[in-house]
Amino acid sequence: MSGTTIVEVFWKRISDTPDKAAIYHKTDGEYKPLTWKEYGETVKALCAALLQYDVDKTTNVGILADNCPKWSFCDLAILSSGGNTVPIYSTLAPDEVAYIVRHSEVDILFLEDSAQLEKVVGHETSPPETLRTIVVMDDSLVEHDTHLKIVQWSDFIKEGNQFLNEQADKVEQAIHAVEPDDLATIVYTSGTTGFPKGAMIKHRNIAAVLEAMKEVITFTEDDLALSFLPLSHVYERVGGQFMAIYNGLPFAYAESMEKVASNINEIKPTVLNAVPRFYEKAYQKIQTQIRAMPQTQQAFVRWALGIGLRATKQRIEKDVEIGVWEQFYRAEMRIADRLVFKKIRDRLGGRLRLMTSGAAPLSNDVHMFFEAIGLSIIEGYGLTETCAPLACNRPGQVRFNTVGRPLPGVDVRLAEDGELLVRGPTVFYGYYKNESATEAAFEDEWFRTGDIASIDEEGYITITDRKKDIIITAGGKHVAPQMIENMFKGDALVAQVVAYGDRRKYITALFAINRDGLRQFARRQTLKVNEEDAAELIKHPRVIEAIQQLVDEKNSSLANYQRIKKFVLLDRELSIEENELTPTMKVKRKVVTEKFKELLDSMYDREDLETQAR
Repeated sequence: MSGTTIVEVFWKRISDTPDKAAIYHKTDGEYKPLTWKEYGETVKALCAALLQYDVDKTTNVGILADNCPKWSFCDLAILSSGGNTVPIYSTLAPDEVAYIVRHSEVDILFLEDSAQLEKVVGHETSPPETLRTIVVMDDSLVEHDTHLKIVQWSDFIKEGNQFLNEQADKVEQAIHAVEPDDLATIVYTSGTTGFPKGAMIKHRNIAAVLEAMKEVITFTEDDLALSFLPLSHVYERVGGQFMAIYNGLPFAYAESMEKVASNINEIKPTVLNAVPRFYEKAYQKIQTQIRAMPQTQQAFVRWALGIGLRATKQRIEKDVEIGVWEQFYRAEMRIADRLVFKKIRDRLGGRLRLMTSGAAPLSNDVHMFFEAIGLSIIEGYGLTETCAPLACNRPGQVRFNTVGRPLPGVDVRLAEDGELLVRGPTVFYGYYKNESATEAAFEDEWFRTGDIASIDEEGYITITDRKKDIIITAGGKHVAPQMIENMFKGDALVAQVVAYGDRRKYITALFAINRDGLRQFARRQTLKVNEEDAAELIKHPRVIEAIQQLVDEKNSSLANYQRIKKFVLLDRELSIEENELTPTMKVKRKVVTEKFKELLDSMYDREDLETQAR
């Protein structure tokens, strides 16, 4: 398989199952299917148009759009023409878009609408000279004083179909000319630790991931995946889009992040890729609904959850014996499942059988909750540079607080300082136009992940933190902030936590408050403050006391030097729109600590700050 290309996989899929559903998308208020044959016809027309614009193996073509069928059409057309896809997050600011387009030397750019067009041609910085053509997906055209050729989607498709009618053989030649060692894509890192770098990924890398995952997870012809994570990230693009093509799964597109919950109930997926924040929000919402129930009903639901958690613990700790009470416990579990757990699962479509989590650590409490109600989450780990997953848990072999074992064909080891090193066919080929960064990323043939980890005797990997994020206190103690922050995930009042304290005497934290949870807390506590005024609510003594109790509870399991000594509250969640989170909802630690530096520094005395400055 690693000796093939995703292009070959795609066209074989179309040949093998032309009449089966490939894509579901919302049209006129309902989800409608598109067959593999129809998928292929659109891709071929786009491929032909790209060839008419002289796209070849040296051409970089960008996509700037939210998830939608056209995103996938463009991606497969670019790859089929021999070109290299440069995915660009739709949430990026104009200057960030301009940097990627310029640095990657994008020649043709597909973008979603006039709003995205404005980022490229309406920005103060003029479009790069290498950019020749823009194709607008929604057919909107805005007049601009620019040297660029701006084409409507429908016109571009027409150009492609005309070229197909006249020179169909050239399209077939281009498709068959794509080779495993050809560059497939340049994916820019999300930039949590600095300026983004373009990771070069070959067809061979993608094929190796798909082949390895086939040995780990089995899909059936009845499976259906829902896509809502950005396709600009390798997690969803490889683990979602390409995995669906390889296994013949229909792929449904969520309308937006805000409508994921309703779309899940409409499409009823069996497979779901998500990030921890998605599961945390679902957990918080369920817990809020439980707290709003009458006391007797609450008691019954919590009894059921206790049964589920006990059963989950028994599965984890296989040596736990139930003894003579086994039949009784099994009967309790059946009651709990029928009267409580099934109702919760039905709110998530009722058919989910495989959920994955990646991009950040999953809270143990949240993970245990979903396992208890009968929804298993497969946690994995990977980076852009490893073409997404390099390790994951296996269905039925989930080990909590780990990211599982390496995929088949992937080798891992630890450097002297605990950094996880990896090698294998999924590892990228370097950073685009950045030899120094490429050289720094490798130790001989081993890629340096930048993550501190441990590996147990059975090969399960536990990620401790990002190497660059490790806090070194004034006393010389090493503190992993992510480990501390992860302890608070799933609490109804907390959206995010950012631990702070490099070169300081003690650890402090910024708590970004979950506004829904805050309103519910105010209602339960009958606080005499406007429930909608979060800025006032976070100053209320009972809110501060509730957070302090939470901090004290978590601190009790930490060493003294790891404990949060002081905290400040932010009256909102950190967000992608404010450039505080990456598109996969990881905290941009550098951005956040710089933005709220004055607030964070207010928790230290003047003497400590002066010492730190020296």
